[in-house]
Amino acid sequence: MNYNYVSGVLTKYQGPSFVHEPPNKVLFYNNTGAVIPCVVNGTPRPEISWTTSDNLTAIPIPGLRENRPDGSLVFSPFKAEDYRQDVHSATYRCSASNIVGSIASREVHVRG
Repeated sequence: MNYNYVSGVLTKYQGPSFVHEPPNKVLFYNNTGAVIPCVVNGTPRPEISWTTSDNLTAIPIPGLRENRPDGSLVFSPFKAEDYRQDVHSATYRCSASNIVGSIASREVHVRG
């Protein structure tokens, strides 16, 4: 835990820590979709991001994958013909960082 004294106020900083780390495996059907939570504490509030196994940011893909403000990675229900191996059968990792430090989750293997 770090402390900072600014303008007469003692501020406590805390690096990110997992409250709910994502599971190692997530299996779902195309007609149900899935929500993978990544819940992190820290002061100041950590920024949460998701990356793929090749260390690229998991950007939103309309109708298939989105990143929620609460840190969850969401796979929307989809038609069988909209299946994408790079999205629905892939490995992801949740990362969180603030001015104190950074953490990364275990790998999350997704099969949809």
